[in-house]
Amino acid sequence: MSNCITLTVDYHDRNSVIRWRDGRTGSELLPTVATTAASFLQVVDQALAAAGRRGRVVWIQESTSGWARVQRLLGKHVEFVLANVVQMPLPPKARRRKTDKVDTARMQREYLAGTLPRAHQPSAWWRQLRRLVSMREDLVRRQTALRNWINRYLAHETWEARDNLWSGKGQQRLEAILTRLPVSDRQLIEWKLTELELLRRQRLAMDKMLYRHWQEWPAAQRLDAIKGISIAAAVSIAARIGPIERFADADALIAFAGLAPGVRQSDATRHSGCIGGGGTDRQLRHYLIEASVWARQLPRYRDTYERVAKRRGKKIGRLVVARLMLRSIYKMLRDGLAFEAEKKVTVVR
Repeated sequence: MSNCITLTVDYHDRNSVIRWRDGRTGSELLPTVATTAASFLQVVDQALAAAGRRGRVVWIQESTSGWARVQRLLGKHVEFVLANVVQMPLPPKARRRKTDKVDTARMQREYLAGTLPRAHQPSAWWRQLRRLVSMREDLVRRQTALRNWINRYLAHETWEARDNLWSGKGQQRLEAILTRLPVSDRQLIEWKLTELELLRRQRLAMDKMLYRHWQEWPAAQRLDAIKGISIAAAVSIAARIGPIERFADADALIAFAGLAPGVRQSDATRHSGCIGGGGTDRQLRHYLIEASVWARQLPRYRDTYERVAKRRGKKIGRLVVARLMLRSIYKMLRDGLAFEAEKKVTVVR
């Protein structure tokens, strides 16, 4: 570290704070620079000059910011480190006081101690695919919100039946209901139905795009073989997992999805906590838990589900099945294996 200049960056859209540390003297500066390519290049040029011919410059940036364009700009000049701040422990004072100065100090301290959690740096292809997946998820959320609004309006203002309201016959019934509503309310609901139709067409177009990815992606095709996982869900799950090599084992992937059981241990006392929650990717957990409705019927998972459901309830049983599915998915993606629905597994808990 003696000939190393460490630049720890708290990145913002307009201005970024850079904690400059000289490894030879231990001195630090905390300048604020404009978030532009020219400003960043100027700082790096100054750091390279200060480090000397045999020195090096380390650029540390958190993964929640626009790191991709910064890496493209500076990657050839610096050692680029992407920090996973979500996994960094918060000191007591940081819970009460969050500033750019505190944030850069935390990242730099963890890096110098060798304990800075590193974030995965997906390639441009992975980032583009994840944007498609996120867009589809957003469309689904917006469709659900609009349908819930209309449903709650009918529940508050009318006595009309709301069963199967979004089926073919339900749509016809809804049109008849609209004719009996006040003019202003009818206009509001018609606007929301127009928006719903637009979202439906966008979702169909998005599904076609994901289908094309599925056709060219063996990993997604393997996931689609699991009962309860559709083509769109298979592509989404594979996209959110990313390159399987970034996970050391199945337990790391399970923790990433927030499906690992909690543990509280002190000396010889150990208590197992709740299953599920936490993790890094909540949407990945959502896909697996939704798929567990059907996957729990598979011979591979049925015995385990029934045993856990009998003792701890159906919800916990589905969480356990989701975790077992993720173990299967890890092996499938790592080894290129096909899914075997009939193979039974024994889980030691």
